[in-house]
Amino acid sequence: MTNRRRIVNNSITVFLLVLSTNINCLTEDDNYTGDFYGVQTQTTDSVKSLTDTYSARLSVSDVDSKDNHKPEFKDCQTYKPFVKEEQRRGTFVIQVTAVDKDPKESGGTVSYEIITEDRKYFNVNSTTGIITTNSVFDRDEPSRQKQLYVTVRATDNGRPVLADVCTFKVTIDDINDNDPVFDQTSYKEQVAEDLKETGEVMRVFAYDYDDGENSRLTYGLLPKNTASGEIDEYFRIDPKTGVIYIKKSLNKKKGYVFYMQVSVSDHGKPPKQALADVDIEVVDSRKKPPVFEEYPETPISLKENFNDYEYKIATFRARSNIEQPGLQFELLKGKTTQTNKDETFKLTQEGETEAYISLGRPLDYETVTEYQLTVRATNKELAASVTIDIKVEDVNDEIPTFIESVSGSVLENEQPGAQVLQVRAIDRDGTSANNIVSYELYTHQDLFKIDEKTGKITTLKMFDREAQDLYNVLIIAKDNSPSAIKKFLEPNSARQAFRITIEDRNDNKPQFTNSTYIADNISEITDKDKSVIEVKAVDKDIASLIVYSITDGNIGDAFYMENTTGRIKVNNKLDFEKIERYTLIVQASDGIYSDTAKVIINIVNENDELPVFEPYEKNINITEEELIEGCILNLRAYDPDIKDRNAPQKIVYRIEDDQKSFLSITNSGCVSLIKALDRDKPDGFPKYQAYVYASDSNGGPDAQVSTAEFNIFLKDINDNAPFLNVTEVVWYENQNPGDIITLTADDYDSPENGPPFSYAIANEASTDIRAKFSIHGDVLRAEVAFDREEKKYYLVPVAVTDSGKPIPLTETSYMKVIIGDVNDNPAKPGHSQIFVYNYKGQSPDIQIGRVYVDDPDDWDLDDKYFQWESYPDKYFELNTDNGTITIKSGTPEGQYPLKFLVTEEAPPLIEKHEVAASVEVTVKYIPEEAVKKSGSIRLEGITVEEFVEKVPDNNQLSKKDMLQLQFAKILNTSKDNVDVFTVIKSPSNSSYVDVRFSAHGSPYYLPENLNSKVYDHKEELEMLLGGKFVLISINECLQESVCPEHSSCNNQLNIKNTPAVVFTNQTSFVGVNAVVEAVCDCLAIEPVQPPTEECESMGVNFLGNGWALYPPFEACNNSEIRLEILPQNDNGLIFYVGPFSNYPLPLVQDFMSLELQDGYPVLLVDFGTGTTMIKFKKQLTEDTSHSISILLQPDEIQLIVDDCRQSSCTALGKPPGRNSLLNVNGPLQVGGAKSNLPILAKLLDWKYTPTSKGFEGWLHNFTFNGQKYNLGTPADSKNAIPECNYIVAKAVSFGIDSNFLVAILVCIAILLILLLAVVVHRRKQDNWNEKDSDDICENIINYEDEGGGEVDTGFDLSVLRPEHLEDKMPVKDNLYKQGAEVPDISGFLDGKKDICDRDPSNIPYDDVRYYAYEGDGNSSGSLSSLASCTDEGDLKFNYLSNFGPRFRKLADMYGEDPSDEDSQDGGEESWC
Repeated sequence: MTNRRRIVNNSITVFLLVLSTNINCLTEDDNYTGDFYGVQTQTTDSVKSLTDTYSARLSVSDVDSKDNHKPEFKDCQTYKPFVKEEQRRGTFVIQVTAVDKDPKESGGTVSYEIITEDRKYFNVNSTTGIITTNSVFDRDEPSRQKQLYVTVRATDNGRPVLADVCTFKVTIDDINDNDPVFDQTSYKEQVAEDLKETGEVMRVFAYDYDDGENSRLTYGLLPKNTASGEIDEYFRIDPKTGVIYIKKSLNKKKGYVFYMQVSVSDHGKPPKQALADVDIEVVDSRKKPPVFEEYPETPISLKENFNDYEYKIATFRARSNIEQPGLQFELLKGKTTQTNKDETFKLTQEGETEAYISLGRPLDYETVTEYQLTVRATNKELAASVTIDIKVEDVNDEIPTFIESVSGSVLENEQPGAQVLQVRAIDRDGTSANNIVSYELYTHQDLFKIDEKTGKITTLKMFDREAQDLYNVLIIAKDNSPSAIKKFLEPNSARQAFRITIEDRNDNKPQFTNSTYIADNISEITDKDKSVIEVKAVDKDIASLIVYSITDGNIGDAFYMENTTGRIKVNNKLDFEKIERYTLIVQASDGIYSDTAKVIINIVNENDELPVFEPYEKNINITEEELIEGCILNLRAYDPDIKDRNAPQKIVYRIEDDQKSFLSITNSGCVSLIKALDRDKPDGFPKYQAYVYASDSNGGPDAQVSTAEFNIFLKDINDNAPFLNVTEVVWYENQNPGDIITLTADDYDSPENGPPFSYAIANEASTDIRAKFSIHGDVLRAEVAFDREEKKYYLVPVAVTDSGKPIPLTETSYMKVIIGDVNDNPAKPGHSQIFVYNYKGQSPDIQIGRVYVDDPDDWDLDDKYFQWESYPDKYFELNTDNGTITIKSGTPEGQYPLKFLVTEEAPPLIEKHEVAASVEVTVKYIPEEAVKKSGSIRLEGITVEEFVEKVPDNNQLSKKDMLQLQFAKILNTSKDNVDVFTVIKSPSNSSYVDVRFSAHGSPYYLPENLNSKVYDHKEELEMLLGGKFVLISINECLQESVCPEHSSCNNQLNIKNTPAVVFTNQTSFVGVNAVVEAVCDCLAIEPVQPPTEECESMGVNFLGNGWALYPPFEACNNSEIRLEILPQNDNGLIFYVGPFSNYPLPLVQDFMSLELQDGYPVLLVDFGTGTTMIKFKKQLTEDTSHSISILLQPDEIQLIVDDCRQSSCTALGKPPGRNSLLNVNGPLQVGGAKSNLPILAKLLDWKYTPTSKGFEGWLHNFTFNGQKYNLGTPADSKNAIPECNYIVAKAVSFGIDSNFLVAILVCIAILLILLLAVVVHRRKQDNWNEKDSDDICENIINYEDEGGGEVDTGFDLSVLRPEHLEDKMPVKDNLYKQGAEVPDISGFLDGKKDICDRDPSNIPYDDVRYYAYEGDGNSSGSLSSLASCTDEGDLKFNYLSNFGPRFRKLADMYGEDPSDEDSQDGGEESWC
């Protein structure tokens, strides 16, 4: 059945009725009354022909509530604001208002913005519409900001967004902010004494940049001083023009000068004024100014489009007034545009007495409306001037200009008359006769109309956006008078297109693209805010904003929906065990219409539930030291993710790692004991707390883990003997027998198996002890009087018995009875020694010991007084009360013998007496390098006092001295080159002694070298020192418990400023307080700087039977070891780091090694809880360089070859057990191992043993955490060749045996010797023309290029240039003497050389070079000058043969006749 409806009111249509009965459009109707419309509809059934009529009244608000009205500027045409110039930014201009009838929340909120470039001048508050200035305006020249146009757009918040635009003019008002300015700072003028009264004397001119009344000027005359009162008597000034006239005859005033001032004031409020000096001199009557006879006396008017540049605008004729008739005319150039600053006008002189003004530049009324031109005529003596006014008349020469190309909009189905847009054009003509703009439509007159005056565009019909949504409307703007720039008498006009868009109305409902959406496989552990599904609704109305929401089915707010995108996201934790499926009802609404859809979300079960332990007994009671067979506890857990409790639960159980030593658990949950438990101290506990972990999913990677805690309580048995808990007591000497102490004891067993205790002298007590001590009940008694000088203490064995059941236990404890001292022995002279190590010479004032005297009493310090024997030493201070010696800071090195006097008095046993005491102090500086490159040991069984005390049985040597001597012997060096500078109690255990020592030859030995020597000689050193080694190379990071779990641990040597002092009676030691401290961080290895003469290299070569020692790795939780190798053998140990020796017994078993096994890299790592082997899958090729990287992490170990991160070149492993750090104490051993690795492996129960075969090949760029090792400077090495020995290194790297290499070098040396012998032999056999045995030979160096031997060789010859060259030409000297005289060859050569050297044309100068050759004794520097002279003479050299056999070779070279038959024939040879 189809229903049809129609409107029965047959008048003008009020509503457009659609099938949905929604009313969409309104038109004017007779039924409209106020806010209501009367509506009557009929419904017709097309089948039954039934009609139903319905009448209703609809209010305007009912209809408008669904409309989106555009904002409108109702009063735009009335906005005409004014702003004064020079106002600060932010000055209020005007408030604009646009009205929008929509509700505030849906289209009725209006915001404002400035859309033209004027935003740089103005700001608008987007909410209030208040416009303020954004700039400081200047109305005056040169800115001329007289008016500005502003375009404001009002935008609503509807959909679609609608806007309106308003353009208005802001006028800048002038303020009086400029002072008047004269065109000259002062004026000087002459006036003839016979000038007639009222005659013009001169004219002054001033200007003001302001406008209107602020620029109208008034002139006045002022006397310059009180003596110038006659000014008003003789002169007056025109207040408007500034012309000064004479008021009274100046007869008989010749030569007189009138001094006055001219003032000018504007008419602003308040007015501004300026002054200028005027000096008028009265001159002879013959000196008269010219007189203008003809000039325009009324203003001249010119239209602004006047362009006749030849036209005489104003003509001037003047009379000279003196005998010379000639005049000079000048058009003065002022400082403003109005006074011809821009030379708008020009003056042309005609003849001697006439001139005229013509146009020089175009006129523009909009720029300047009036000009004041001053023309001056000058005769020989004086000048006169006149001013004319030229007024510019406006013409219609400006075309209207649209201010902004804005767009407009109107809603579809809007009633005719709706405002669309307001356009604005301006005409810059200066008068209203030419600048009033009117508007008209050029296109679409049938659709729109425009208000002729305001430019407001409104609609003529209703529009349908679906039919056409855009119109380009062409608008004409024209002014109101005939154009002055067009040929025809029509107004000026402009055209511009404006875009008008038809905006959409919300008249369609949104619709979901699907009625049902399904999201499958949504994990129950999906994170919050993760997207589950996205739904989509579409709306034909493009302006509609669809808002999505969940309306039903969202149990527990499990999801939320983004209201703009339709995405459904997780809001709260999902739980498959509670809800497996959600059915959501979602809605899409555009504000008026809505649609709904169903969303089904299926949840997937995940392993997110922790296993649950079934109830169990949490407290278990067993007897200590008893190993119980079977289960002590049965645990069972289930997985809540598995709903069927009868199904396999896939639970895996495990014991806490640190409890695996005594507990185990089966897969069924049976907890059993591995070993019996101890209840008692020091290693046992009455209660053991244990944890069992249950992992679901068979312990897979995504397994959930739960913990079950239970306690094991141990029942005590009497398995611990009692012991004395006070073991030391003082009993003074000379006392009568009596009770010493009441004995007390303790027992680690429970109270049931402990007290009461019984005491007795133990069976092992000596006869002497039994004679001197006894026990009565629980009291230890002295049976005799004691003498401390005989024995200082006694160890009394006491048998202590408990009351345990079934059998009491007895144990022997020792009571140390110290015999207290009584001063009963007089002091005797004494001598002591103090050794002081001064670290870097910076030690502060410190107590170094006490003055020693020979006195068996040692508790009598209060009975002594100490003083210097003579004068105090300037480097030391003495405490007179206790004898303490203090060394002062800055004390130099050396030995200091100090002498003291000690006074003792202890009546009645000791009378007052005085004894001498001497102290020998030795001070030695110890450098920082020695401390940082020191070896270290930790000892037990010895005290620091015993270590430094000199023992008479050992030739007055202390343990420190013996260690020093022994190391000098081991290192084959002097005792003075060995320093034992630190002796302290171990910070970690005060019963241990820490010792540091260093040694040097030229450089200091490295720590690893020193520690290695200790390992090599450990037995003899222990015997020598009387103690046992606890550690060689002190390390505080050997236990992982030192730092928090998985934290790095590095050893840092802390060198404290305060020295470490050890006092004994006759020996004191002041050492460096150097303490190793654990730092829970990964620190860089301190680089080893090699000495200059040693090799510094990043590479080392091994021959297969060697090793090299370097600093060990620190215990870092993330470490990377990198190195490059070029192997020459498929098997060998590349490096090993771990325990160095089996004695002292290593505290940890950690180690790491890298080796080649048949060409495969194999890495062994043990963190102390099991050994891991990681074997690389590919074989390395010989004679090829490979890079290897090892990454150590707490839970993963990687072995990477050739920097390839793919699985094919990366091997992974995991360290077994709980430990996660590599804690090592031994040095890094590269290329092989000095340590006996099989013995260590057996001792420490390593699962895998590193190979003992050395590496053969080349090793390079070894780094730990990015820091390179200097492989060229090992601490110690064997058969290791540093890379800096290039030949050997390369030879080894290429597989050449070293013996073969030596043979090659020997052969090369033999060949060189043979070659040298041949050369020497040939030189001896060469014929040098029978030279005598004492012949002096000159080296002749052959150069084949021109200039050879001279500066062409590139030497600096400026040092040989003569300081003064003679001007005369070279002189032809007689080169030799005739006769039998012995020829002077030296004089000959020197003379000739001097002539050539002084020749100015001989350039460059000869080069004298020194050679330590045969003939060194010759006094002449060079022979090359003999051939470079420019002497013109034909000199002959035959005479050289007469010089003797020594000069025959020279004669052969330069002479005419050969000196022997073998010489070549030739003619004469001149010098040049």
